Amino acid sequence: MKFKKVLSMFLAASMCAGALSGCGGSAKDSAETTAQQSASGETTASAESTAESKPAGALKEGGDLKIAIPQFQKTFFMPQSTSTGDWFAAQPVLEQLGRQLEDGSYEPWLAEKFETDADNLTFTITLRDGVKFSDGSDCNAEVVAWNIQQYVDNGKGSEVCNLKSIEVVDDKTVKITFDEWSNIWDSAIGSVFIASKKAYDDNGEEWCKTHAVGTGPFILDDFVTDNKVTYHKNPDYRIAGEPHIDTLEIDMMSDVNTMMSAMLNKEVGVALKFESDSIIKQLQNAGFTAIGRKTANVADIKHIIWNSKSDKHPMGDLKVRQAIMHAIPWDDVAGALSGGIGEATPLFAAPDSWAYKEGTEFYEYNVDLAKSMLAEAGYPDGFDTKIYCKSQDNDTATAFQAILSSVNVNAEVVTMDASALAEMQKDDDIDGFIANRGASKMDFTANYIRLYSTEGIKNHGIMLDPPEFEDPLFAARSAKTQEEKKEKLQEAAVALAHDYVMITPLAIIYYQSFADPALADSGIYDVSLEQWTPEAVHWTE
Repeated sequence: MKFKKVLSMFLAASMCAGALSGCGGSAKDSAETTAQQSASGETTASAESTAESKPAGALKEGGDLKIAIPQFQKTFFMPQSTSTGDWFAAQPVLEQLGRQLEDGSYEPWLAEKFETDADNLTFTITLRDGVKFSDGSDCNAEVVAWNIQQYVDNGKGSEVCNLKSIEVVDDKTVKITFDEWSNIWDSAIGSVFIASKKAYDDNGEEWCKTHAVGTGPFILDDFVTDNKVTYHKNPDYRIAGEPHIDTLEIDMMSDVNTMMSAMLNKEVGVALKFESDSIIKQLQNAGFTAIGRKTANVADIKHIIWNSKSDKHPMGDLKVRQAIMHAIPWDDVAGALSGGIGEATPLFAAPDSWAYKEGTEFYEYNVDLAKSMLAEAGYPDGFDTKIYCKSQDNDTATAFQAILSSVNVNAEVVTMDASALAEMQKDDDIDGFIANRGASKMDFTANYIRLYSTEGIKNHGIMLDPPEFEDPLFAARSAKTQEEKKEKLQEAAVALAHDYVMITPLAIIYYQSFADPALADSGIYDVSLEQWTPEAVHWTE
């Protein structure tokens, strides 16, 4: 009870009303996914989309749609993007080569066919005939190969599985060769966004950060930083009869109360990621439709990243990290960060994720034990430190600040611009912790590698790379069977969050998002937090 009071005081002092509450739940009853790409074979594009139920009423062509999102767009030059949060606003314009399915695998989308040859270590992309960018230039093999190479040239080679070479076989065919087998080629290459090379050559890289020219169903009109993105219908979109909406606007609103008001006043047709139970009930009572699913792929995990690599700061000592883990009242914190209906987890994974190892135990909540262990580690009186975060993660930082306070560790919360924090995560030996939230995944292999391994794009300066983590992680990537992949991924997950305490999840959040009941087929949060179907969304009569 004492901790709950302390936590409430910390949160009340630092948070705005409504920013702490949330919506969550349990995914333990979700059915385990069964499909994973085979060691060799080919995949062709499917006509099936998401499983969002359509409201009664006939499809109504035309109209305008405004969507409120809580995150800010950082860039439209996707080879330099460090956050999947950039994907949502990019997708109306820039299409990806593939699209994710509910089981975590990818099927072709902009591409027509993927062909995997495990024996020869090649992944071949066959493109569709006649696809053009909105500037009239051709979406051919040369342009697709250039786009993939941009990921490599901008330090994101791990995101495309550290490819060995890219070959333009003919106008429709790109063949990628790798040094070793990986079972995530379809998701890695399928996730690549394809932009016009002509637009890049004509206007330059800086221009591409705030503009985008793609093959998508919409054409970007204007991007106002930290405010909104506006688009209009692409009349020459490659899929006949789509898109259905005439104009699209994505409004960036970090304040949940502002989003709620916009929804209630019908200023927007969709609003995303509510964590406040009271707000959720108001929107439900007003007749708005809850959209999305509750699975590992459509959740966020609020977490703490430790400076586990430091040889100058206390948290570089595993004994210190383990001591503080004993100061965490898991259910209380998860409840506080999610309005009482979130979920605690001992691993950086939701219970239905392939990375979740059944039977993994939480560190026992025992403040006296935590203080004793800190004393044994040389800190009987605690120490001073800092918790860095973006403004949207202030609740997580404040909750952890209260945890640290309970064992006499004095932590200052430092709120930073997202770009500055991302730069800090790349190289700096920081004097503290990072409070963050990250997308949950059914298959965490690519994300663990991209964010937390020596092959990744950030956290090199602060995270350890023990073989107990990296060896099974890379083995999961090269596994030939799904069962072997799960086994190795779970081994890596235990090392990451439990054994070496490099990252600590504090709450799984299954967000509630709402749409006007007359809106259909948005695909929002059906498969993942990043993916939707802007070409198919429409109003109904």
